[in-house]
Amino acid sequence: MSSKFLDHVRKSLGFRVAVWYFVVFVVSSFAISIVSYVFLSSSLRDNRKAIQVKLHELLLLGQKAGVNAIAQAADAQPASRRTAFFVRILNRNNQVVFLNTPRLWAKFEVGSVVDRPVEGAWQYLTANGDGDVLEVTSEKLPSGDLLQVGRTREDREEILEDYRNTITAVTIPMMLIALVGGALFAFRSVRPIRSLIQTTQSIIETGRMDVRVPEAGSGDELDELTKLFNRMLERIEGLITGMREALDNVAHDLRTPVTRLRGLAEIGLQGEPSPQQCREALVNCLEESERMLTLLNSLMDISEAETGTMRLRLVTVKMAELLGEIIDLYQYVGEEKNISVSTECSPDITVIADRSRLSQGLANLLDNALKYNSPGGRVIIEVRQERQHTTIVVKDNGTGIPAEEIPKIWDRLHRGDKSRSEPGLGLGLSLVRAIVHAHKGHIDVQSQLGAGSTFTVRLPAMLPASDS
Repeated sequence: MSSKFLDHVRKSLGFRVAVWYFVVFVVSSFAISIVSYVFLSSSLRDNRKAIQVKLHELLLLGQKAGVNAIAQAADAQPASRRTAFFVRILNRNNQVVFLNTPRLWAKFEVGSVVDRPVEGAWQYLTANGDGDVLEVTSEKLPSGDLLQVGRTREDREEILEDYRNTITAVTIPMMLIALVGGALFAFRSVRPIRSLIQTTQSIIETGRMDVRVPEAGSGDELDELTKLFNRMLERIEGLITGMREALDNVAHDLRTPVTRLRGLAEIGLQGEPSPQQCREALVNCLEESERMLTLLNSLMDISEAETGTMRLRLVTVKMAELLGEIIDLYQYVGEEKNISVSTECSPDITVIADRSRLSQGLANLLDNALKYNSPGGRVIIEVRQERQHTTIVVKDNGTGIPAEEIPKIWDRLHRGDKSRSEPGLGLGLSLVRAIVHAHKGHIDVQSQLGAGSTFTVRLPAMLPASDS
């Protein structure tokens, strides 16, 4: 394999996770093995305690029933090397009175071990051939005889050796399984990350925003990250598409006023125009310039609201006063078309909002309700204070909106067939929705062709700001 490939594998997250998993597993396995071995070894060191217990038991028996009782008890013990005790009794002349030496003790040559016994001391004898050790201690009987009790340590060494062999036999395969399993686990775990990388590379190379990362459906954190990434791509794709459409529409809508500006300027420069003609040309140029500035400012406001950068100066707004100001502003339009405008709002209803922006949004809704209403119609604005939100309803009995047009009315620069005969930029409802969303609110519409429309704005209910 090339060094480049090895370097890539070494730097990959999956490889590092697998190595760390393997290292942690090996270190923890060794630690557990060592600790358990130490505890096992410590528990097996109680051979002396068992000898002392047996010695004390035989001493009590000798005090009560004499040496013969000790001999009978020693002969009655099991013949297993791991459970049997070596028992010998010497008289005052170091002559053997009793010796319990079954076949399994023969390899220790017990007679030579205790030629010079020491009362209360421990003596050790190594067996011929296998290195087993016999531990022996002595104690005086009331008769003056010396009682010796011993036991082999072979069981301890064999258990420890078996334990070491078992740990060795089990640990090596477990290490291999941990290495392979850790690698599979690590590379499977980072598969969503690799999919994210591949999708991002594809977007960078092709510029296409319609690609998505495959979702595993596991519901874990990486799957949640994948879903959020796909939602982000959908959001970016929607913004880019909207931006392209907005730019196309802006270019189309600006072409007419720019052409008119140029035409007015050319007319003003032809021949020798009178001061009155120059004044009219300048007035027309100012009107077209104002139209373009309004279009651009509205687009900027919508973009700021949609991207969350619109600055809101939140204050306590009394809805009754705000609606009164808006209705006064459009009173002339309503009277001109003989359209009645009424409100249903309690004087104590307040919201926390940007007064200027909220007024701008409600004014656009009222402007649309008047613009697309019939002479003699009516517009009703209702405000209700509810537990979770404040609801503002703008209802008219005008021409209504065709069902197929309702999803499109929120798009920038969209103008339906009926609205093309009315003056406007096609940004009013887009700006209203952007302002409502900037206030963390929601807006929807219900409309029936020929029966009118009802726009409902819901703003989060918040406590009024304190005067301090």
